[in-house]
Amino acid sequence: MASFDAKRVTPLEWAGVGAGLLAFIVSFFPWYSVSFDSPFGSLGNTSVSAWDAGFLAWFSVLLLVAAGVLILLPHFGTQIPNLTLIWLGLAGVATLFILLRWLTFDDFSALGGSAGAGFGLFLGLLAGVISAVAAFLTYRASSRATAV
Repeated sequence: MASFDAKRVTPLEWAGVGAGLLAFIVSFFPWYSVSFDSPFGSLGNTSVSAWDAGFLAWFSVLLLVAAGVLILLPHFGTQIPNLTLIWLGLAGVATLFILLRWLTFDDFSALGGSAGAGFGLFLGLLAGVISAVAAFLTYRASSRATAV
């Protein structure tokens, strides 16, 4: 087994690993919040994390965490063919799923309430975009290196 050397991990790989870690941490933050008001005051506020916000939310977190783990595996001696393409696919699908989850949240305005995405969703989306951009740049650099 190869020993891990943090100096050999590229900054773009660190971005992918960090995005996976960020996605996991913010998955416990509010991804969706609902509040109902009445003339007599607030009837209640509630929020849910990614783990309770539906398949598109929690599965996107798992995709980003999986991408982060896959990025580190070659540095521990496990070679993964087409790693950059797999990373790009995982990050792209995760980002798409987070956007779809945001667009498909219920609207409670007809019932006198307000609902919307929580800051956890925004940070999760940021993690997905960071991972996707880092994966794209890594893929582009690796395809240029093989073309030469």
